[in-house]
Amino acid sequence: MASQPSGNILLEVGTNELEVITFYLDWIDQQTGKRQKITYGINAAKVKELVAYPEEITEIAESMECVKGVFLLRNNSIPLIDLCTWFGYQVYEDEGTNKKWVVIVADLNGKSFGFVTHGVDKVYRISWSQISPPHELIASGQSITGICQADDLLIQMIDFERIVGTIDPSMVVKSNRDETAARKIEEKYDKSVLIVDDSRVVLLQLTRTLEHAGFKVIPKSDGQAAWDYLEDLRLKNKLDDQILAIISDIEMPRMDGHHFCLKIKQNSAYNKIPVLLFSSMITDALRRKGKSVGADDQVTKPELDELIDRMQECVERLS
Repeated sequence: MASQPSGNILLEVGTNELEVITFYLDWIDQQTGKRQKITYGINAAKVKELVAYPEEITEIAESMECVKGVFLLRNNSIPLIDLCTWFGYQVYEDEGTNKKWVVIVADLNGKSFGFVTHGVDKVYRISWSQISPPHELIASGQSITGICQADDLLIQMIDFERIVGTIDPSMVVKSNRDETAARKIEEKYDKSVLIVDDSRVVLLQLTRTLEHAGFKVIPKSDGQAAWDYLEDLRLKNKLDDQILAIISDIEMPRMDGHHFCLKIKQNSAYNKIPVLLFSSMITDALRRKGKSVGADDQVTKPELDELIDRMQECVERLS
């Protein structure tokens, strides 16, 4: 039976809050042989619904091991990704166990994916400021974007964009612009584009592709780091000389993209700097929220060439 996540997903504008759906993975530690149960989280705004583990799954030839196949959900074909396999865990499983499993169907970059979990716990309403970036060792080796605590429970926020970007090449952020177009951009702009994204993979892709397209780039890993950088430039009277535009993800530890955008738009010093939200989850409802915090434009990943065109339009409009 399908179920919908919390009905209050779209929270008040600019509160820097989100609702996190927690779930767990049940696995066997191969070194100790002991059963482990770890809690993870996903932003409820990404979740379409929760469904039972499908009885019929069609395998996909030459797919990654974590891709169990595809299943039908109301005549839509949904890729099924086993998170335990992705993380390299040995699943704790006995007869009939998978009948208790829950599949989280999420919208990412305009596509739907199903993620196998071993159970969904509850929904927590928390502030992005409560989510800390993961330690360097965890961030470099696993798909974790942040860690937070709620009710004495340690929750690891999964980088779902990294997972689907690895599985589906069409989800990778990239530009198809040639060297001639890149040279024109390089000659036209002497300022930098500030890009903000908590996914290391996406941040690296954005940096490389924007630089390849002819832009100077300043990467930051979350809204708070970007805001601190901008304020430092403003206090040194270097803001107008340095920043051409700002491209920001929405969901990030410490400060999300909506709150970050709102803070910028509330300060007249930033009036000539466009802010574009570039996210995997710009639904109609979230688009209205982005508009309410003053975003100059909003583009769904991974349409980078469209983002570049619309960013230039915003720059011209505000100059």
